[in-house]
Amino acid sequence: MIDILYLPILSIIFEKDNFKMSCFKIMYLLGIIDFMITYVNSILTGWLAMKGAVYCTHPNIIYISGMVVCALWCSSCMTALLLVANRLLGMTKPSLAVKLFEGRKTYIALTFPILYFIYFLFTAPLVFNSKYLAWFYTPMIFDDGATEYFNHSHTINNFLIVTLTCVVYTPFRWVIGSNLKNVKNANASQLQNTKTQVFLQSTLICAANQVCAVIYVVMNVTEVPNWLIMFAHFTWEFIHGAPVFIYLALNRMIRERFLEKMHWMKGGALRETTSMMPIKKSVSTPVVIIN
Repeated sequence: MIDILYLPILSIIFEKDNFKMSCFKIMYLLGIIDFMITYVNSILTGWLAMKGAVYCTHPNIIYISGMVVCALWCSSCMTALLLVANRLLGMTKPSLAVKLFEGRKTYIALTFPILYFIYFLFTAPLVFNSKYLAWFYTPMIFDDGATEYFNHSHTINNFLIVTLTCVVYTPFRWVIGSNLKNVKNANASQLQNTKTQVFLQSTLICAANQVCAVIYVVMNVTEVPNWLIMFAHFTWEFIHGAPVFIYLALNRMIRERFLEKMHWMKGGALRETTSMMPIKKSVSTPVVIIN
């Protein structure tokens, strides 16, 4: 369901008027990554679970998909960090944001998560095990082989990049709140509602990222309860599925264009974005548009 909903959303993000904005270029790459990860950690994982699969029974598909999904996860962490940095600079240092992201410069910035993805393709892959319904570093062929397959790069990514993203989200929430105070023609309830949405959205995503990243490392170095392993996998699915519902619930432009594409809405409604302003060649205080 999430992947089906993602297709029209990606097409909306890719529309000419939207895609010329740097944040939408980053969101598009992040959306493609989410789409591909959801296919592996939900659809393929479900099929493997029903088959009772372990590495020895399906070595090729588990190895290849585990290699790709590990690289995609790490690339998504880097892309999310890039998106937060883009929005934060766009609101606090617009002149610097122009220098870094204006026009085709965004594509240069996007080479970092792509190179990050390529690097992780050559590290130890994740391996599915139907006994625990999750992906691990080790194929569990040998009782004492956990350290042999341990992916140190993935561990560093989970603690460093994910933590850094959560740290950057803190000033991002503060900047959003500060900018909302400068918005005219908006009553107090509108401002409070928007600030609450931004806070809940960022906090929820950060919490899910951090919990999933930490548990996935811990469960590869020590024994943990099965319910905790399944909870970690659920949060991993949530991380890449939640953006679909966040876009539809909190982004008015995407929601209205989505309904138009589904033929549930006709006519040209005024399309605006919430907290997704284009970066302009101006040093004036950026304003968040309230829908």
